[in-house]
Amino acid sequence: MIRLRFLFIVFMLAAVIGFNRAHAASANQQAVSVELLTTADRYLQWELEAETKAADQNIDLQVYKLDGIQQFETQLSSNLPSDPDLSKQIAMQRIQQLDEQTMATVQNTAMGLAKAMQYGVDRYPAIVFDGEVVVYGMTDLSSALNHYRTWRAGGRL
Repeated sequence: MIRLRFLFIVFMLAAVIGFNRAHAASANQQAVSVELLTTADRYLQWELEAETKAADQNIDLQVYKLDGIQQFETQLSSNLPSDPDLSKQIAMQRIQQLDEQTMATVQNTAMGLAKAMQYGVDRYPAIVFDGEVVVYGMTDLSSALNHYRTWRAGGRL
C-alpha cells in the first residue's frame, strides 16, 4: 500500500507539472477569473443563469473537485493482491491503461489541490476570484460574484 501511495504521488506530481496557467492570464483586464474548489458531496450552484452569462461574458470559470484523488485511489487499488511486487505491477498496468476521462479527472483534481495550496485554502467550498480573493462557504456563484464586485468597487458587504 505504501508503494501504491508513492506511485500515486509520483503520478499526481506529473499531472501538476503539466499545469498550464494560461487561463489565469487574460488579455482583457476586465475578465474575472473564478475558480471553484469543492468536493463531490458539496453542491455548488456554479451554473450561472442565462441572463448573467449573457450580461457578463468575461468570466473564466474553472471547477476543481478535490476528492477525485480518493476516487482514483479506490479504483486503482481495488482487488489488489497482498503480494507487494504483484500489486505494484498490477497498479502500474492500471495506470498505463487509464482512459482520457479518468486522466482528465485526476489532472483536474491535482491542479485543484495545487491551487488550494497556492492560495492557502483550508476549507471547502471556496470560490477564488482573480487568484487573490477567497470566499468561503458560499454555494451560489452569482451571490459570491456580487459580493466580490461590491468589495472590488470599494463598497461595504
